[in-house]
Amino acid sequence: FKKVLDTATSKVNLEVKLNLINEPAFNHDLIRPVIEQIRKNGVHYTVYRNREGIKKTTSIVDNFLKIVKRKLKQAESFRDRDWAGILFRAMANVRNFMPFTSGSKNAHKSPFMLAQGQTHGLPWIQVMNVHNAFLFADDCF
Repeated sequence: FKKVLDTATSKVNLEVKLNLINEPAFNHDLIRPVIEQIRKNGVHYTVYRNREGIKKTTSIVDNFLKIVKRKLKQAESFRDRDWAGILFRAMANVRNFMPFTSGSKNAHKSPFMLAQGQTHGLPWIQVMNVHNAFLFADDCF
């Protein structure tokens, strides 16, 4: 399966290669939805081959996209463009401050901490509030 992802050059090519897999394990009820999701998002997994400067999709990005898709599905739609923007900016902001779980390469460190941001010894939610306080002040700009 990894070989298929590594060698696919486009969404169509990925679909063809997925159809050629003859392993019975790929027909299992738990695996089939994953393959369908990859088939559906094939363009995102192969775009790095067709455009200069785009990196492979990482598991961090993939997991964040799953969360965003679930939120969109729960909300069904956003009728107000401003509120949709607020939600996604807030989600991205929180993601930057949340520490990685134990067992990961950078366990108990957040992207903010890896970028050498100052935490002042406070929990991440308070640090986020301190660093974002200027967003809500009228006289900052």
